[in-house]
Amino acid sequence: MSDGDEAAPKWARTRGSVWWSLALGEAICARVADGELLYQVLAEPGMPTPQTVGRWARDRREFGRALAAARRKAGRLPTGGGVWTYCQPVADEVFERLCEGESLTSIGADPTMPCLSTLFHWRRRFSEFNKAVLLGKEIQAERLADEGWEMVRGATPETAYLTHVRLTHLRWMTGVMAPRAFRVKQVEPHIPKPPQDVLVRTFSSERNPETGMTKVVCWCPNPETGLMEREDIPGWTPPEGAVLIPN
Repeated sequence: MSDGDEAAPKWARTRGSVWWSLALGEAICARVADGELLYQVLAEPGMPTPQTVGRWARDRREFGRALAAARRKAGRLPTGGGVWTYCQPVADEVFERLCEGESLTSIGADPTMPCLSTLFHWRRRFSEFNKAVLLGKEIQAERLADEGWEMVRGATPETAYLTHVRLTHLRWMTGVMAPRAFRVKQVEPHIPKPPQDVLVRTFSSERNPETGMTKVVCWCPNPETGLMEREDIPGWTPPEGAVLIPN
């Protein structure tokens, strides 16, 4: 393994070729039969990749049958089908890979890791794992924000439109990953309310000298003159939309 591989995240490090041997095949089957998870066994240094083991199981029928029997003995499906047992070291690696910028979908597609449905099952079942995933996504959002600034600094008149398209999607992604820090709040445009005229009505009693009868008379200010006028004066009505408040 080179110095560059040592500096890289452990999930991104390359492995040398591992050749088939009967002893190695028997050792893998024995560890799986004892209850170890295959993807954990293969993650160790000196072990073949899951793709290599899958090819061995297809090309070497005796090894394929032995590996299926080892799975059954450990209480798992003979053909795999994902890992459902929560494992803290694997959860820590998921968090590390999220922090490095890898998506949960690509992590679930890795044959050495639990599938995507298992990861979502863990998120629903184990609150500490869900918190770790959310924190990893927030760290991803910070990284994306830094990448966006680098895009802006490197933009040219020729790449301005492409940069704008990328930044628009990047802004949406960071808002989804870390809504408290990066979600852009929609600001409603301020629409001023139309002015209202409030007219205060006053009531008084008036006696008709001819008939001797008393009636109620309503007085209201004229908005044009500001003077109190009787509402029963012909030709004058309150303006449209005016709010009349009895006094």
